[in-house]
Amino acid sequence: MLRTTNSILVLICLAVVFSCSQENNNSKAKDYRTWEHYRASKTAAQFSGLDQINKENVHLLQPAWTFHTGDSKERTPMECNPMIIGKVMYVSSPQLDLIALDAEKGTELWRFDPEVFGQSGGVNRGFFHYKEGERIRIFMAVGYYLFAIDGESGELVSEFGEEGKLDLRKNLGVDPESLSISLSTPGIVFGDLLIIGSATGEGYDASPGHIRAYNAKTGNFEWIFHTIPKEGEVGYDTWRWQEGENYGGTNNWGGLSLDEEQGWVYVSTGSPAYDFYGGNRIGENLFGNSIVALDARTGERKWHYQAVTHDIWDYDLPCAATLVDLPTENGTVKALVQPTKMGELIILDRITGESLMDMEVKNAPPSYVPGEVAHPTQKFNQGITVVRQGLDSTSLTNISAEANAYAKNEFKKYRNEGMYTPPSLEGTITNPATRGGMIWGGASYDPVNQMLYVNANEIPMILQLRNISENQDGKGLNGMLPGRSTYLSNCSNCHGADLQGLTDAFPSLKNIKDRHSRESLAKIITQGNGLMPAFQGFNKEKLNALLDYLLEVEPVSDPIHDIKEEAGATDRYVLQGFRLFTDEEGFPASMPPWGTLNAIDLTTNTIKWKVPLGEYPKLKERGVAPTGTQNFGGCVATAGGLVFMGGTPDEMFRAFDVSTGEILWEYKLPFGGYAVPSIFEVEGRQYVVIAAGGANRLGTPAGDAYVAFALPEN
Repeated sequence: MLRTTNSILVLICLAVVFSCSQENNNSKAKDYRTWEHYRASKTAAQFSGLDQINKENVHLLQPAWTFHTGDSKERTPMECNPMIIGKVMYVSSPQLDLIALDAEKGTELWRFDPEVFGQSGGVNRGFFHYKEGERIRIFMAVGYYLFAIDGESGELVSEFGEEGKLDLRKNLGVDPESLSISLSTPGIVFGDLLIIGSATGEGYDASPGHIRAYNAKTGNFEWIFHTIPKEGEVGYDTWRWQEGENYGGTNNWGGLSLDEEQGWVYVSTGSPAYDFYGGNRIGENLFGNSIVALDARTGERKWHYQAVTHDIWDYDLPCAATLVDLPTENGTVKALVQPTKMGELIILDRITGESLMDMEVKNAPPSYVPGEVAHPTQKFNQGITVVRQGLDSTSLTNISAEANAYAKNEFKKYRNEGMYTPPSLEGTITNPATRGGMIWGGASYDPVNQMLYVNANEIPMILQLRNISENQDGKGLNGMLPGRSTYLSNCSNCHGADLQGLTDAFPSLKNIKDRHSRESLAKIITQGNGLMPAFQGFNKEKLNALLDYLLEVEPVSDPIHDIKEEAGATDRYVLQGFRLFTDEEGFPASMPPWGTLNAIDLTTNTIKWKVPLGEYPKLKERGVAPTGTQNFGGCVATAGGLVFMGGTPDEMFRAFDVSTGEILWEYKLPFGGYAVPSIFEVEGRQYVVIAAGGANRLGTPAGDAYVAFALPEN
């Protein structure tokens, strides 16, 4: 009898616990029913608690409206994650107009054109806003301006900054006119403070990537955290400076996350510049490639965790860390999850900065490039590994015998000693490469089920350096044109060392004189164009020398003087362009899958499922099993049991089952959807919207569409 009574009591207790758990889970889901911030929330959750669209009815999903911005041009992307406040949706166009839409109908309410202020084009991934009573200010960066725009009228807020705008080149401790800086991913608001990172260049002339805070009401400068430490600051001794060299990068370009209760902002930084050679910056290079916790009120550093030491692979931390609350037997742990280009999900205690995973510090291969001192050790197994790290002969492509034979032959030509093999003069195979692993799309976190969803790439690259002082004809330093020196220092990563171009997104610049006048080319260089950033910091002499070189004009400046001034105290080495390691047809030379969507159980730190993401029609026609493709953008999970994802060159928008990874619905977008979708509701109807702008690095046509989907109305 006693045993029976105890059993009944246990069942009652379990029922109560289950009921409380369900109630708590439902409460958690209710916290994620809006999309008022970039990636849904200031914690970068990228999750929706809406469940009207679910596994049972998603097959009925259809376009509710399509909006065309009307200003697309060749190679102008749209990577915007729409922000929805009430019944108004805020989006950006290919030329970076800010447009307010009726979220229910998809009709334009107003438009703000930054070209009036001499700024247009570039990359915008979203917005941040400040509420004061009923008034809303929308903050959007274009070029070197951060604009404050009234959310109702679309007019500049004149009392903010300088007649409604801030010059992002100021307050960095450097002559503003010498800087090229923008903000492709939004900052974050804490109280009356707006906190921003920046997008800097990646060449030798890159601007510093310090973190700054401004008053959201007035635009007054409040504080700065130096990501490249100044003398007397923590981390200064981790840089061995070369006299006469410029120091830049180490910037936060992928966004910020915020623990409002703690009052801490989390900064994920990229690599120091130059990206692939560090002979001018010997040392550990704090706070490059780091997660840094700052007091949001003051900018005071609370802790830091450096993921890559002395980065020479462009292994930026490419997105904001996602803040998670992990239930354990010892209580809830306030944690964060940081996706990396190395294909790992780093999990840290966000209060202490300590790793919650077993991590190893191991020896790494040395560099043989003159002047470079690769750090002798690196962190390995830092977190949950989502993609293969390194590449060997057994993991080369198997899509055909011919492709495998070609890959094996090419594989022998390059240096390859596993992860963290430094770039080399003969060429180094690296996997994952600078395009990930994970990239700027970030991860989606379901707080109810403690699941994380993330898309990833497994595309190997060849990192091959050349000395900037060496001319093709062997004349060396004294024979190099000053414009060519500037080109190699700033442009060759994307357009190749010899102007040859690399992909459709990074076109050849040969014979550019036949396509552009001096004036139009100067405008593109100084203002940017689509994926190409603006180089506002070139002085008149440097800009004219670069134009002379590109337009094949005989220079009038003294090449010896200019190149010596440019070179500084050390030789410079540059990448011979972003080169994928491919088979004869241009498909990745590694074994598929090349792109995946992944589900990770954070209660066990295991991958629950992994499925190929995207297909190449040419391979599909041959009967090759789904390979997955290179992908850009991010996924969003919902309380309806779905994961929505675009991002692939087949231009499909898909819904996956959260439990299995099975595709439950797909739709061919008018253009590639290289963005994070947003999920929202108006008048009780749920919508899913994605920017379909194409024109990304995957070579699909340019577009200008926002497509919103919903279930049919009754």
